[in-house]
Amino acid sequence: MSAYICPVCGVPLVKTDKVMRCENNHSYDISSKGYVNLLGPGKSVRGDDADMVAARRRFLNSGSYDALRGGICKVLEKIPFELLLDAGCGEGYYTKQICEKFEKAEIYGLDISKKAAEKASSLCKNANICVASAYRMPYADHSFDCVLNIFSPLAADEYKRVLKAGGRLVMAVPLPEHLSELKRIVYDSVNIKEMKDTDIPGFSLVSKENIVYQMKLDTALLKDLFTMTPYYHKTSYEDKMKLDSVASLTVTAAFSVFEYIKS
Repeated sequence: MSAYICPVCGVPLVKTDKVMRCENNHSYDISSKGYVNLLGPGKSVRGDDADMVAARRRFLNSGSYDALRGGICKVLEKIPFELLLDAGCGEGYYTKQICEKFEKAEIYGLDISKKAAEKASSLCKNANICVASAYRMPYADHSFDCVLNIFSPLAADEYKRVLKAGGRLVMAVPLPEHLSELKRIVYDSVNIKEMKDTDIPGFSLVSKENIVYQMKLDTALLKDLFTMTPYYHKTSYEDKMKLDSVASLTVTAAFSVFEYIKS
Protein backbone atom coordinates (compact mmCIF):
# COMPACT_ATOMS: atom_id res chain seq x y z
CA MET A 1 0.00 0.00 0.00
CA SER A 2 1.29 3.45 -0.93
CA ALA A 3 2.46 5.82 1.81
CA TYR A 4 1.24 8.86 -0.16
CA ILE A 5 -1.58 11.08 1.05
CA CYS A 6 -3.32 13.94 -0.72
CA PRO A 7 -1.68 17.30 0.05
CA VAL A 8 -5.12 18.96 0.00
CA CYS A 9 -7.31 16.71 2.17
CA GLY A 10 -4.85 14.23 3.70
CA VAL A 11 -6.56 11.00 2.63
CA PRO A 12 -4.65 8.20 0.87
CA LEU A 13 -3.66 8.54 -2.76
CA VAL A 14 -4.14 5.61 -5.13
CA LYS A 15 -2.16 5.22 -8.33
CA THR A 16 -4.16 4.46 -11.48
CA ASP A 17 -2.33 4.51 -14.80
CA LYS A 18 -0.48 7.85 -14.92
CA VAL A 19 -2.47 9.59 -12.18
CA MET A 20 -2.57 9.58 -8.39
CA ARG A 21 -6.06 10.24 -7.03
CA CYS A 22 -7.75 10.37 -3.64
CA GLU A 23 -11.35 9.47 -2.77
CA ASN A 24 -12.24 13.19 -2.84
CA ASN A 25 -11.21 13.25 -6.51
CA HIS A 26 -8.10 15.38 -6.10
CA SER A 27 -5.71 14.13 -8.76
CA TYR A 28 -2.02 14.52 -9.57
CA ASP A 29 -0.43 13.59 -12.85
CA ILE A 30 2.62 11.35 -12.81
CA SER A 31 5.18 12.90 -15.13
CA SER A 32 6.73 11.08 -18.06
CA LYS A 33 9.92 10.94 -15.96
CA GLY A 34 8.07 9.07 -13.20
CA TYR A 35 7.81 11.63 -10.39
CA VAL A 36 4.64 13.28 -9.05
CA ASN A 37 4.31 16.90 -7.94
CA LEU A 38 2.63 16.98 -4.51
CA LEU A 39 3.47 20.50 -3.40
CA GLY A 40 -0.25 21.23 -3.42
CA PRO A 41 -2.32 23.75 -5.39
CA GLY A 42 -0.87 27.22 -5.59
CA LYS A 43 2.41 26.15 -4.04
CA SER A 44 5.55 27.17 -5.90
CA VAL A 45 9.01 26.84 -4.40
CA ARG A 46 12.18 27.45 -6.35
CA GLY A 47 14.52 24.82 -4.89
CA ASP A 48 17.79 24.04 -6.66
CA ASP A 49 17.93 25.31 -10.24
CA ALA A 50 19.09 23.33 -13.27
CA ASP A 51 22.68 24.61 -13.03
CA MET A 52 23.01 23.58 -9.39
CA VAL A 53 21.51 20.15 -10.06
CA ALA A 54 23.84 19.61 -13.03
CA ALA A 55 26.91 20.72 -11.03
CA ARG A 56 26.02 18.38 -8.17
CA ARG A 57 25.46 15.49 -10.52
CA ARG A 58 28.83 16.01 -12.25
CA PHE A 59 30.64 16.25 -8.93
CA LEU A 60 28.96 13.23 -7.36
CA ASN A 61 29.52 11.16 -10.50
CA SER A 62 33.26 11.80 -10.08
CA GLY A 63 33.20 9.48 -7.05
CA SER A 64 34.39 12.16 -4.64
CA TYR A 65 31.60 11.43 -2.14
CA ASP A 66 31.52 7.65 -2.59
CA ALA A 67 33.07 7.17 0.86
CA LEU A 68 30.19 9.06 2.44
CA ARG A 69 27.61 7.11 0.47
CA GLY A 70 29.25 3.84 1.52
CA GLY A 71 29.31 4.96 5.15
CA ILE A 72 25.61 5.77 5.08
CA CYS A 73 24.81 2.35 3.62
CA LYS A 74 26.83 0.67 6.40
CA VAL A 75 24.66 2.41 8.98
CA LEU A 76 21.50 1.37 7.13
CA GLU A 77 22.67 -2.26 7.10
CA LYS A 78 22.18 -2.33 10.88
CA ILE A 79 18.60 -1.08 10.66
CA PRO A 80 15.69 -3.38 9.76
CA PHE A 81 13.44 -1.44 7.38
CA GLU A 82 10.78 -2.11 4.78
CA LEU A 83 9.93 1.51 3.91
CA LEU A 84 12.62 4.20 3.75
CA LEU A 85 12.26 7.88 2.89
CA ASP A 86 15.15 9.91 1.50
CA ALA A 87 13.97 13.38 2.57
CA GLY A 88 15.80 15.82 0.31
CA CYS A 89 16.93 13.21 -2.21
CA GLY A 90 18.33 15.67 -4.76
CA GLU A 91 19.07 14.02 -8.09
CA GLY A 92 19.16 10.55 -6.50
CA TYR A 93 22.87 9.84 -6.01
CA TYR A 94 22.36 8.30 -2.56
CA THR A 95 18.85 7.01 -3.31
CA LYS A 96 20.06 4.92 -6.24
CA GLN A 97 22.68 3.11 -4.15
CA ILE A 98 20.10 2.37 -1.46
CA CYS A 99 17.64 1.00 -4.04
CA GLU A 100 20.33 -1.30 -5.42
CA LYS A 101 21.65 -2.44 -2.04
CA PHE A 102 18.29 -2.96 -0.32
CA GLU A 103 16.26 -4.52 -3.11
CA LYS A 104 13.47 -5.82 -0.89
CA ALA A 105 12.75 -2.42 0.67
CA GLU A 106 10.32 0.15 -0.72
CA ILE A 107 12.18 3.43 -1.23
CA TYR A 108 10.66 6.90 -1.38
CA GLY A 109 12.41 10.14 -2.29
CA LEU A 110 11.28 13.73 -1.80
CA ASP A 111 12.78 17.00 -2.99
CA ILE A 112 11.53 20.58 -3.21
CA SER A 113 13.26 21.02 -6.59
CA LYS A 114 11.38 19.83 -9.65
CA LYS A 115 14.65 19.64 -11.61
CA ALA A 116 16.20 17.42 -8.93
CA ALA A 117 13.13 15.16 -8.72
CA GLU A 118 13.19 14.78 -12.50
CA LYS A 119 16.80 13.56 -12.41
CA ALA A 120 16.13 11.29 -9.42
CA SER A 121 13.21 9.64 -11.19
CA SER A 122 15.35 8.93 -14.25
CA LEU A 123 18.17 7.53 -12.11
CA CYS A 124 16.09 5.56 -9.57
CA LYS A 125 13.52 3.64 -11.58
CA ASN A 126 12.32 1.62 -8.59
CA ALA A 127 11.94 4.54 -6.17
CA ASN A 128 8.79 6.58 -5.52
CA ILE A 129 9.87 10.18 -6.17
CA CYS A 130 7.81 13.31 -5.52
CA VAL A 131 8.19 17.08 -5.45
CA ALA A 132 7.17 18.35 -2.03
CA SER A 133 8.36 20.28 1.02
CA ALA A 134 10.00 18.39 3.87
CA TYR A 135 8.01 20.65 6.19
CA ARG A 136 4.69 19.41 4.77
CA MET A 137 5.33 15.90 3.54
CA PRO A 138 2.59 14.07 1.60
CA TYR A 139 2.91 10.83 3.58
CA ALA A 140 0.64 9.17 6.10
CA ASP A 141 1.44 9.17 9.81
CA HIS A 142 3.72 6.35 10.99
CA SER A 143 4.49 5.13 7.45
CA PHE A 144 8.27 4.72 7.46
CA ASP A 145 10.78 2.58 9.29
CA CYS A 146 13.63 4.96 8.42
CA VAL A 147 14.05 8.56 7.27
CA LEU A 148 17.32 9.66 5.67
CA ASN A 149 18.49 13.28 5.74
CA ILE A 150 21.70 14.18 3.89
CA PHE A 151 22.61 17.88 4.16
CA SER A 152 18.92 18.84 4.11
CA PRO A 153 16.99 21.21 6.39
CA LEU A 154 15.93 19.50 9.62
CA ALA A 155 12.14 19.01 9.62
CA ALA A 156 12.13 17.11 12.93
CA ASP A 157 8.40 17.36 13.61
CA GLU A 158 7.54 15.93 10.21
CA TYR A 159 10.10 13.14 10.62
CA LYS A 160 8.47 12.19 13.92
CA ARG A 161 5.04 12.21 12.32
CA VAL A 162 5.88 9.92 9.38
CA LEU A 163 8.14 7.52 11.32
CA LYS A 164 6.77 4.42 13.02
CA ALA A 165 7.34 3.89 16.74
CA GLY A 166 11.01 2.99 17.12
CA GLY A 167 11.75 4.26 13.61
CA ARG A 168 15.23 5.54 12.77
CA LEU A 169 16.47 8.87 11.49
CA VAL A 170 19.86 8.71 9.74
CA MET A 171 21.38 12.12 9.19
CA ALA A 172 24.63 13.24 7.54
CA VAL A 173 26.01 16.70 8.32
CA PRO A 174 29.30 18.43 7.45
CA LEU A 175 31.92 18.79 10.19
CA PRO A 176 33.44 22.24 10.84
CA GLU A 177 36.59 21.44 8.84
CA HIS A 178 34.62 20.33 5.77
CA LEU A 179 35.91 22.11 2.63
CA SER A 180 38.11 24.42 4.70
CA GLU A 181 40.79 24.65 1.98
CA LEU A 182 38.20 25.62 -0.64
CA LYS A 183 36.75 28.30 1.63
CA ARG A 184 40.20 29.81 2.17
CA ILE A 185 40.66 30.20 -1.60
CA VAL A 186 37.32 31.95 -2.06
CA TYR A 187 37.06 34.07 1.08
CA ASP A 188 39.51 36.52 2.64
CA SER A 189 38.54 35.40 6.15
CA VAL A 190 37.29 31.97 7.25
CA ASN A 191 35.96 31.16 10.72
CA ILE A 192 35.85 27.45 11.57
CA LYS A 193 32.82 27.17 13.86
CA GLU A 194 32.29 24.41 16.38
CA MET A 195 29.76 21.65 15.76
CA LYS A 196 26.22 22.58 16.79
CA ASP A 197 24.29 20.69 19.45
CA THR A 198 23.20 17.34 18.00
CA ASP A 199 20.18 16.80 20.27
CA ILE A 200 16.88 16.51 18.39
CA PRO A 201 13.66 16.72 20.43
CA GLY A 202 11.71 13.48 20.18
CA PHE A 203 14.75 11.44 19.16
CA SER A 204 17.52 9.64 21.03
CA LEU A 205 21.01 9.29 19.59
CA VAL A 206 21.99 5.67 18.85
CA SER A 207 25.34 6.08 17.10
CA LYS A 208 27.68 8.58 15.45
CA GLU A 209 30.45 7.99 12.92
CA ASN A 210 32.86 10.57 11.51
CA ILE A 211 34.02 10.17 7.91
CA VAL A 212 37.07 12.30 7.06
CA TYR A 213 39.30 12.04 3.98
CA GLN A 214 41.14 14.11 1.35
CA MET A 215 39.97 14.82 -2.22
CA LYS A 216 42.27 16.08 -4.98
CA LEU A 217 40.11 18.15 -7.31
CA ASP A 218 40.80 19.96 -10.57
CA THR A 219 39.35 23.37 -11.48
CA ALA A 220 36.14 21.99 -12.99
CA LEU A 221 35.34 19.80 -9.99
CA LEU A 222 36.20 22.59 -7.56
CA LYS A 223 33.73 24.88 -9.31
CA ASP A 224 31.06 22.17 -9.39
CA LEU A 225 31.60 21.47 -5.69
CA PHE A 226 31.31 25.14 -4.78
CA THR A 227 28.22 25.56 -6.97
CA MET A 228 26.39 22.83 -5.04
CA THR A 229 27.12 24.33 -1.59
CA PRO A 230 24.83 26.71 0.34
CA TYR A 231 27.55 29.39 0.08
CA TYR A 232 27.32 29.75 -3.70
CA HIS A 233 24.41 32.20 -4.00
CA LYS A 234 25.73 34.32 -1.12
CA THR A 235 29.16 34.79 -2.72
CA SER A 236 30.15 37.66 -5.00
CA TYR A 237 31.03 37.08 -8.64
CA GLU A 238 34.60 38.26 -7.98
CA ASP A 239 35.10 35.73 -5.19
CA LYS A 240 33.63 32.91 -7.29
CA MET A 241 36.11 33.69 -10.05
CA LYS A 242 39.06 33.03 -7.72
CA LEU A 243 38.63 29.31 -8.41
CA ASP A 244 39.48 29.81 -12.10
CA SER A 245 43.14 30.32 -11.19
CA VAL A 246 43.40 27.06 -9.18
CA ALA A 247 44.61 24.15 -11.33
CA SER A 248 44.06 21.62 -8.55
CA LEU A 249 43.49 21.57 -4.81
CA THR A 250 43.44 18.94 -2.08
CA VAL A 251 40.28 19.48 -0.09
CA THR A 252 39.13 17.95 3.19
CA ALA A 253 35.82 16.08 3.13
CA ALA A 254 34.52 15.72 6.69
CA PHE A 255 31.11 14.44 7.74
CA SER A 256 29.29 13.02 10.74
CA VAL A 257 26.64 10.34 10.19
CA PHE A 258 24.15 10.17 13.06
CA GLU A 259 21.64 7.44 13.77
CA TYR A 260 18.66 8.41 15.96
CA ILE A 261 15.69 6.40 17.20
CA LYS A 262 12.24 7.94 17.57
CA SER A 263 11.65 8.13 21.31
